[in-house]
Amino acid sequence: MQSTHLREHNLSTLLSTLASAEAPLSRAGLAKLTRLTKPTVSKLVEELVAAGLVAEGTPVSAGAGRPMVPLSPARGTLLAIGLEVAADHISCLGIDLTGEAISQRTEYLRVTAASAEEAIQHCAALVGRVRADAGSLPTVGVVAAVPGRIAPDDGRVLSAPNLDWTEVPLVGRLLAHPELAGLPVRAQNDNRLSVLTEIDRRPGESFIYLRGSTGVGGAVVLDGQLLDGAHGWAGEFGHTVVVPDGALCRCGRRGCLEAYVSYHSLRERAGLGDDVRIEDLVDALSRHGDRAEVIGMIGRSLGLAVANALNVLDLATVVLSGYLAPIADELEPVIRGTVEAHALAVEAGPVRIERSDGLADPALRGAARAALQPVFSAPGEWIAREPSTPAR
Repeated sequence: MQSTHLREHNLSTLLSTLASAEAPLSRAGLAKLTRLTKPTVSKLVEELVAAGLVAEGTPVSAGAGRPMVPLSPARGTLLAIGLEVAADHISCLGIDLTGEAISQRTEYLRVTAASAEEAIQHCAALVGRVRADAGSLPTVGVVAAVPGRIAPDDGRVLSAPNLDWTEVPLVGRLLAHPELAGLPVRAQNDNRLSVLTEIDRRPGESFIYLRGSTGVGGAVVLDGQLLDGAHGWAGEFGHTVVVPDGALCRCGRRGCLEAYVSYHSLRERAGLGDDVRIEDLVDALSRHGDRAEVIGMIGRSLGLAVANALNVLDLATVVLSGYLAPIADELEPVIRGTVEAHALAVEAGPVRIERSDGLADPALRGAARAALQPVFSAPGEWIAREPSTPAR
């Protein structure tokens, strides 16, 4: 008999393999890909099917042998919820095991220190609406994406300069609302969640991820795994110094990259109103000045931060996301010129500067994906749940 640990590992391997496959797989195909024995695969697949985590398709005849039964993650059997708290809105997304959206809700409001409690109430209300939209589906958990540093022990927002939040007990306050009572709830930095969709597109790759939004953030990915760092903050490129004693950043320090290329800093420096949407920022700036100068300033600032990061991390790929992605082709020669002047990496070959997949809401989708991950990591725990006591 398999040990509990080995059984859990094998269940996770099978479910994860099905989720990452481009097409449904047979039991024999699963055995070949996972290198598990066919009897082991057959037994564990039956458990996954019985638990509603794997669905069997219509048998397909494949010659003289027995028909092949296609297997895939089951649709519409559970609900994972992502929240995104941004400076101008709160969004909530519910997905099933396949990643398919079941419900998405958004509220537009100005999120500040003064409105923190109101924002948390809106978060709880949106979760309640998404769960209502999903009907009787059991809820796996909730992950909230926040543009700031999060305490790993209790989900406090230690600082979120673009929300003016300091020491906000987000997770604790959310759990006090009946819509989330009894659910696993976590909070994570929005950029670290945004990169999860990019990791899916680039399995096993290593790269630096830079996202331009109300602030500037990023992440470091090594061999397909997100680098955490000692405090879970690795990848805070927005607060690397590009101009010593330079412009004042919202974090209270001077010369940060974020003080030059974030939505807030660019808009305020140009005297633009807060009615300018982030996706329209560069076009709006170009109407108030020379576009080449705008692109040059953004590109040179990014290039310095990227060059320093490449020297420390010895990587060769940079992925631009957020408002930076649509202008990546314009930024690329400016960033490259700065990188070539300062980064050792160019001696080993060309540095690749690429754009992300362009999802409109990567932090929200990444949060929902993270909320779903416990099912893939420990499907045996989900199987062991009593049907009469779903997580709902």
